[in-house]
Amino acid sequence: MAKDPIKKADNGTYYFRANLGYHPVTGKQIQKYRSGFATKKEAREEYSKLILSSAKELDEKKKTVSFQTFIEETYLPWYKTQVKESTYLNRYSTIQKHFAYFYKMATDEIEPIHVQN
Repeated sequence: MAKDPIKKADNGTYYFRANLGYHPVTGKQIQKYRSGFATKKEAREEYSKLILSSAKELDEKKKTVSFQTFIEETYLPWYKTQVKESTYLNRYSTIQKHFAYFYKMATDEIEPIHVQN
């Protein structure tokens, strides 16, 4: 059985520390600490609200990036620094020609069947 996250402090109030997962960029653990609740019931209600709201926020915060935005703002500037100018220009025209189909799609929507078609 899991431990109860609600603890009693030395001064008689209740507190909790909620683990809300990991930050997507830094990889660090996200924790929220709340204290000063007069009863265990109050602390449990706040804990439940925090856990439920954080789950909704994490779902809403997932920002979808269109394939076109990714190619133009991330990939092409990086690729230009990795190859000679003539190679970049050749690949740029190829990307414009063959990847235009994916430009209207979000990167997380592209599946192998789309590429195969």
